[in-house]
Amino acid sequence: MQARALVKERSQRNLLLLIDGAKTEEMLLANVVGIKPEDFKFLESLGLIAPVAGSSSSRSHASSSSASSSSAPAPAEDAEEHFLDYSEFTAALTQLISSELGLRGFTLTLAVDKASSIEELRDVATRVIDQIRDRKGLPAAEKARRTLFGA
Repeated sequence: MQARALVKERSQRNLLLLIDGAKTEEMLLANVVGIKPEDFKFLESLGLIAPVAGSSSSRSHASSSSASSSSAPAPAEDAEEHFLDYSEFTAALTQLISSELGLRGFTLTLAVDKASSIEELRDVATRVIDQIRDRKGLPAAEKARRTLFGA
């Protein structure tokens, strides 16, 4: 309640809900509509978020309540097998859900936002491909698989 009194903008309140210490500022900027780099600075000035310890050029933020907890989980070592990095994979998966499943893919979009590792994104991607196959057929599902995982 107190954070809502401090933060008037809906997009900034939504951003507070999404910051988990695992997603970088760049990832959130790329995947959340309506936020700007200034929003992070504003929330930080209020003491609602803080940089994650050990973050380098790509600044991560965590809510102040979880800033003292362990650092963000690192992506899996086998993430190199993908031709997309975490943020690109997230963006491609979100775009695929939107274009192929529309509103029916809403819960999958939420699962993408919640995912904090490449393994969790792979699990969501498998569910997306299964739903595309069920709704649009095998050729559409195969195209989606190639988009996400390559040849």
